[in-house]
Amino acid sequence: MNFYYFCTMKNLIRYITFFVAAFFLAGCANVVTPSGGPKDDKAPVVLNASPENNSTNFTGKTIHLTFDEFVTLNNPSNNVLISPPLSKKPTYRTSGKTLIIRFEEPLKPNTTYSISFGDAIKDLHEGNVFTGYNYNFSTGKKIDSLSLRGKVTSAATLSPMEDFVVGLYYDDNDTLTLDSMPYKVKPNYVTTTTQKGEFEFSGLADKEYLLFAFKDNNSNFTYDLPNEEIAFYSDLVKPYFIDYKAIKNAIVNDSIVNDSIAVDSLVIDLNKPEYPIYELFSFVQEDSIQKIFKKELVEEGLLRFVFRYPASNVAVTALEELPDTFNIMPVYSTRKDTLLWYFTPCKDSLWISINDGVNISDTTHYSLKPRQSVSRRRRVQEEKSIKKLSIKNNLKASKLKPEQPLIFTFNEPIVGLHLPDSVYYIEDKDTIYNGLQIEKLDDYGLKYKILNNLKQDKKYQVTIPDSVFFGLRDVTNDSITLRFQVQEESTFGNIYLIVNVPENVPQVIIELTTEQGKVIEKLILTQTEEISFWYLDPGKYKLKAIIDLDANGEWSPGNFNRKLQPEKIVFYKGTLEVRANWDIDLDEPWIIEN
Repeated sequence: MNFYYFCTMKNLIRYITFFVAAFFLAGCANVVTPSGGPKDDKAPVVLNASPENNSTNFTGKTIHLTFDEFVTLNNPSNNVLISPPLSKKPTYRTSGKTLIIRFEEPLKPNTTYSISFGDAIKDLHEGNVFTGYNYNFSTGKKIDSLSLRGKVTSAATLSPMEDFVVGLYYDDNDTLTLDSMPYKVKPNYVTTTTQKGEFEFSGLADKEYLLFAFKDNNSNFTYDLPNEEIAFYSDLVKPYFIDYKAIKNAIVNDSIVNDSIAVDSLVIDLNKPEYPIYELFSFVQEDSIQKIFKKELVEEGLLRFVFRYPASNVAVTALEELPDTFNIMPVYSTRKDTLLWYFTPCKDSLWISINDGVNISDTTHYSLKPRQSVSRRRRVQEEKSIKKLSIKNNLKASKLKPEQPLIFTFNEPIVGLHLPDSVYYIEDKDTIYNGLQIEKLDDYGLKYKILNNLKQDKKYQVTIPDSVFFGLRDVTNDSITLRFQVQEESTFGNIYLIVNVPENVPQVIIELTTEQGKVIEKLILTQTEEISFWYLDPGKYKLKAIIDLDANGEWSPGNFNRKLQPEKIVFYKGTLEVRANWDIDLDEPWIIEN
């Protein structure tokens, strides 16, 4: 073999070896890393508890819970709840697969303690939360074994309320009444609501309790902030004994093998009448004391007084003799919690008294002139400018619905109306002189409407010349021209239904809302009757009923001090989809139960 041939073969072998290695390496690069088996989706399980769960005569300082896997702690100081609450929070640490709880204060004698872990414990690798486990023990010879379950729901939206503190209080205080305890002391037993708004107590004594829940915004287990949402049960509650072992044995004896079926059966068993679920409805309690929230000069010729509650019984009066040229027109808001004083701007200041004879006694000297502009040029321009009435209308995209009048809304009461003979309006191409009819729509002269019969699918032009409307503050209007049309009935849909009003209820408020909750129309019923919602734009709507027990025309929250629950809200089942030129006629009456 010559030298050249040897070198050629050697190089060939080297190249072949290189390509084979590269081929296998490339193949290896595409191999997926082994998954290690199915994902662990099971929560940790307690294998051993020391002392045992539900043990008695506890005298130690520590509790050990050993799990089947390594666990991690998630803010246990806040997420672990102990009933009765302790003055000093225990310390929590893990050692291997064991959670160690150490008490930092002596425990009460002959007392059953219950520990719920919330979402404080998770497995180390997958983060599965350890839930559904309560650890109970007693420092005496016997352990309390009663339970109590319930749910917290928003009274306004009927949605479940998560992370509410739920407390049980019993009469064990010589200086406090039972009803005052939520304001002053921590509950005798405490837990929190789940994502579904549900809560459960275990290890309870056979006593009657006040059941009270609140959104503990400052995490001190007392209801001491006015903006904390609360819920309460009107009567005292009694816990009950749930024999979980007997229930589970009954399930097994029924030859139910599947775990999920067993759990469902357990839930069904727990919904028996002997295991009542106490439902609480949450609300923000309003302060019952009338107050002045705001008193201010809004602009020249307008003072505003804002109160906490309707103020029709509050006397707002001037404390000095007024000139004949100084006119005042008081105007209340719909709810009567805001009072607007329109006045002729011919005085620089005024003393005013606000008094309700109980909580409000206020005397204030008001400047009736707005603060001057800093810019001299701007001030001169303001002095030269002529103020005009502000006029708004109810047109939407230059359209009116059938049978809907054209309405003008003013920024101050109108005290004079002068409609000259030269006024005209145009219907399609027909010009109609001296035919425009205008009428005051409210008691104050803030709204006026056109009385003319406006026909469907017609185009209109309405021109109001200047100096037709005269306001209280000696101003008048500029000329305005509006072009619009009245839509045809076939553009809209209608809803018809019968509403059964419960007996012994003064009235029920029915609200038609969008899917998002915006109120489209509101009716007040005092008896069972058929109602209609006309000329609705195509879309999806909901119906909402309010049992208006105080007959004030709006939903009223509860009051714990007066033992008043929030007014009940009922939603009609499902969503109503309105289509153009289509009627929804609901055959079955809507039966509203109080």
